[in-house]
Amino acid sequence: MTFSATITFLLVNFMDFPGLVAEKPQQQQNQEQLPQPPDTGTPGGESIPGGTRNPDGVESYLSKQVFNLENQWEGVYEKYFDNDFSSLSLTPENIADKLTELSEKTGKRSAVVWINSTPDYLALYIVTPGKPAMGIRVPEGNREELFKIIKQFHQQIQSPQSSAYLKTAQDLHKIMIQPIKYHLLRENIDTLILCIGPKLRSFPFAALHDGENFLIENYALTRIPGFNLTNWDYKKLDNTQMLAMGASEFADNKPLPGVAAELSTIVPQVWQGRSFLNEEFTVSNLRKQRQNYPYPIVHLATHAQFNPGDPRNSYIQFSDTRLHLRQMKSLDWNKPPVNLLVLSACDTALGDINAELGFVGLALQSGIDSALGSLWRASDIGTVGIMSEFYWQLKENSLKAEALRQAQIAMIKKQIRWGEGQLETPREAISITSEEMKLENLDLSHPYYWSGFSLVGNPF
Repeated sequence: MTFSATITFLLVNFMDFPGLVAEKPQQQQNQEQLPQPPDTGTPGGESIPGGTRNPDGVESYLSKQVFNLENQWEGVYEKYFDNDFSSLSLTPENIADKLTELSEKTGKRSAVVWINSTPDYLALYIVTPGKPAMGIRVPEGNREELFKIIKQFHQQIQSPQSSAYLKTAQDLHKIMIQPIKYHLLRENIDTLILCIGPKLRSFPFAALHDGENFLIENYALTRIPGFNLTNWDYKKLDNTQMLAMGASEFADNKPLPGVAAELSTIVPQVWQGRSFLNEEFTVSNLRKQRQNYPYPIVHLATHAQFNPGDPRNSYIQFSDTRLHLRQMKSLDWNKPPVNLLVLSACDTALGDINAELGFVGLALQSGIDSALGSLWRASDIGTVGIMSEFYWQLKENSLKAEALRQAQIAMIKKQIRWGEGQLETPREAISITSEEMKLENLDLSHPYYWSGFSLVGNPF
């Protein structure tokens, strides 16, 4: 039997789908007795999408499970940030209706996928526009085995000279995406909204591979703390201005030699607005500029560290101070509202439960609709290239997740590449004067350089 044939698909078509056991103590999880899946009547003993035995009440059962999971994870973020977040309290039925509404406004077909690994299986829920919740469990995705593979993948993808990551990327795709692929294709889904459990929130989903394409080549992606914790208003970003700030030198942190080229490439060449570098990159100047003009996009080219432990251990570096995550809301990002915050030089402790809560909870804690950051700091050259193309794409289609997708595809297809002292992009050749950035044999198509860039929050 092939690997894919061993994956047990348990869809909405059965009543006894095991309840999720998200973020309960290990001992409590191990004591829970999970019901065995019923036979779906398919040949060879394999349960496949479209099984026909539909017990009464399954839709309400799965709806309750999704709703309970939303509430559980909302509590996790509230505890981490010590904040009582207001939520929408939408049921899965409401979420399906909301996806239909968003599809009509944006022209995109989105699916929400809740992913959580338990001691016995990987639990997946999926809601598509206008359709009831579906549930799937994958035994090969049990916590011990899955986290072992993910740890290996994190190590492999950090080696840009090696292709060892590819087989692992395909194995993980079979576990996390292939079980729901049928439904994604049937519903013509082009955007995945990922609501993810512990130790998965900092996973680079864009780099999953189906044997032919990376996941980002097939779907625009965003990750959210919870559907009910996300602002789903659709606001176009065309004909707006940007506030771009950053620093290349720091008293107590590593230099970022690409920041000057990054800011000058973006503003005003791609986007109208104002930019401030080094000593002008202060918290007080950020406040001042936002009071002078309601910039809907704020781009910060600086260190943003998401560390283990308390949110006070994680910070955004300004030239004069470090702004800790607990202090984010003090900047009143909604007065005036910021639609998109971009942090182009983030670094996250991959797989650490608290660090990843900080990363995925960034938009939630700040009150911003969407945030774009990197799971790790890959390279200055790659950052300049992907940020330039991202803003060109955003200017043309005004959809954040799709703009990031197109920028990442440009790197995969080597339309953004480094050679002969300049960075070539689909729009222009960017001259690089910093000696620290002039590297030879830099293959920007490797996922190390692009898959860490992730959107958090509203994809539109």
